[in-house]
Amino acid sequence: MGCHHVGEQRPLRPLILLLSVLLLSLLMPAVQANLNQSVDGGELFLSCIQDDECFLTSVASGEGIISDTIFASPAQPDTITLEFEMEPRQKEVALLPSILASMELDLRFTGELSGANKPELEISLILGSTVTTWDFEAEIIPVGGTSNPYTLENAELNLNGDRLLWPEDPVRLRVTFILDRPGTWELHLRGASFLNLEIPWSEDVDSRNTDEPSSDLEPRLTDFETIHYGALLENDRDCWTFEIGEHELLNIYLEWESVPIEIQQSHGLPDLIQPSGRLSKAPEVIIKEDDDSTRMTYRWRALPVGEYIFCIGGTAGKFQPYIWTGQLAFEGIGPLSPYEFDSDAFYPAGTAILGDEDKAISLTQSGFGLLFISFIVLIGFVVDSLRNSTSNVLRFGLFSPGVILLLVGGIFHPMWVLAEEVQTDSEIQVDDLIEMRLQQLWDVSYPGVPEQVLATHLGATWGMLDGDNLQLRLVVEEAQPLPDGRWQLILPELQELRMDQAIFSQVARGGVQTTDEGMLEQQTVRFILFAGRTLLLDLLMLEAMMVVDEPPKSSIFHVDFDMVTAPASGSISVPAWATRPTSVSANDWVLLQANLFPKQISVSLCDCDFDLLDIRFTDSPGFDIKDIPSQINIENASGLIGYSTPVTLLGMILCAFASRTEYQRRKKARTLAARYFNESSKWD
Repeated sequence: MGCHHVGEQRPLRPLILLLSVLLLSLLMPAVQANLNQSVDGGELFLSCIQDDECFLTSVASGEGIISDTIFASPAQPDTITLEFEMEPRQKEVALLPSILASMELDLRFTGELSGANKPELEISLILGSTVTTWDFEAEIIPVGGTSNPYTLENAELNLNGDRLLWPEDPVRLRVTFILDRPGTWELHLRGASFLNLEIPWSEDVDSRNTDEPSSDLEPRLTDFETIHYGALLENDRDCWTFEIGEHELLNIYLEWESVPIEIQQSHGLPDLIQPSGRLSKAPEVIIKEDDDSTRMTYRWRALPVGEYIFCIGGTAGKFQPYIWTGQLAFEGIGPLSPYEFDSDAFYPAGTAILGDEDKAISLTQSGFGLLFISFIVLIGFVVDSLRNSTSNVLRFGLFSPGVILLLVGGIFHPMWVLAEEVQTDSEIQVDDLIEMRLQQLWDVSYPGVPEQVLATHLGATWGMLDGDNLQLRLVVEEAQPLPDGRWQLILPELQELRMDQAIFSQVARGGVQTTDEGMLEQQTVRFILFAGRTLLLDLLMLEAMMVVDEPPKSSIFHVDFDMVTAPASGSISVPAWATRPTSVSANDWVLLQANLFPKQISVSLCDCDFDLLDIRFTDSPGFDIKDIPSQINIENASGLIGYSTPVTLLGMILCAFASRTEYQRRKKARTLAARYFNESSKWD
């Protein structure tokens, strides 16, 4: 595609243009257009050295405008395609975002007869093996109006689950528009046209792979107790050889740097080859994981003295930096011993509770007592009021209002409440939610499950994906008032929840297998670490969201959340809270995420004689009442009216008063009748 710049020609222009092209050609390779996680790493400008030589660069440069005059017609339309290749090419591995933050393309067309307008436009963004296309319809610009750029904001990228961009992968923008009338088109550059991809993570592979080359056949000679820095790139084998002297304990500490889960290595057991050439037996393993790294301690006892080879292996399509060092020691408790583990791993209930505990109210389920009493009393009053001798004034002035109040407050209201308290077929309870979440994590932690699928399920709040519906029936025993007038519900299921017991119960249900040495399989270890962190965050969010606007009338509550996608929180290696209820706005959800997410989370597993799990975290100091969303959508089984007991009592009082009045009236009538009868008999 050839095009030329429209403007007045001057004698020096060809020379100036030639020098400009030469200068920009020399400078262009130095421009770091690489997609990475830097301050402006995702911002790329459309730049052209000349009309038919265009690039995506991190600095706005080159021509200010490229343009062309065409002589098209409806019978012979002209298709113009412009391509902008990122220059220089991608040199880092990067995690692509799921959305394009923004794009502006300042394309204008002026027809010879139709005047200014915006032509129909197709934009394609090529990222690695994926292509995302956006279409814009043609738009007529009114006379005297301004042609605004084509604009995209928070546009979804079609990545097909492949969010990794590897070195040398293409990054290209293709712009296509069709003109069916004569005129001149102009594409404004040098800052006027750009796109912005907010890259959450990137890494220079070559700069981190410092311990290469090494292999099983050519291990790298080293001192055992030296700190080693390196990275596993795809299915490489990194090996070292060293001398081991007298010892009782041999410890190897291997720390993996946190990377996106899509690129994370498998963290299988390393190989420690003895001087005899035989592989050492499986070590005792202690794993500690937090937002920054995964620290693994491998411990062997009383190995022979001599020259050893230590190897760790990678998986194709993966990359992760690491640090390792060795330690020879004598028997003792030592660092990261199983004795450091707590005996139980309880959920830290109350972490997200902001209510006033001293002013808490107790809640109970509605029973049949009031309904039964009201029913018996109502029958008695109705029978009494239906006597023929009953005064119509009492019957309609006191009995009827009393009966109506008794029916509404003592019969209809309790029946309505009981109906609302029943668990529907689509509802589950908190214990069911925990069990379903753990089963979901177990299923997606199997080897062979795509990492993007794993990341999506890990990040889903309570395991609910985009489009899912969460319906919970809650039985709440206590509610605490909040400073803003709302009430926070205290879930009894979380008060004494043993997270380690729940997780290891799922391991048992999953039919876990062990290796020949009695070690847990890698899939099981992976599940336990994921489950410890994910379950903690899910329950923390559930506890924080249990807020209602009105004082509770019953202990039964119904949660009905339609879930949609939201920006993930937490670590790039293990995302969290990536879906939200539709009743909570995106801004409120981001605010809640930012202030509720713990300052630090640590999950430790000891794969030893007795499998032990330790979950610890430091809560966020910034979480307060302002962070709780205003619209949550939790309904209380409150019945028909708000004050059922007083209404029922008032109805009983009216009916009782009417009955008492009728009784007195009848008694007086009988007395008068008896006196009249006696007087009549006397004169006879």
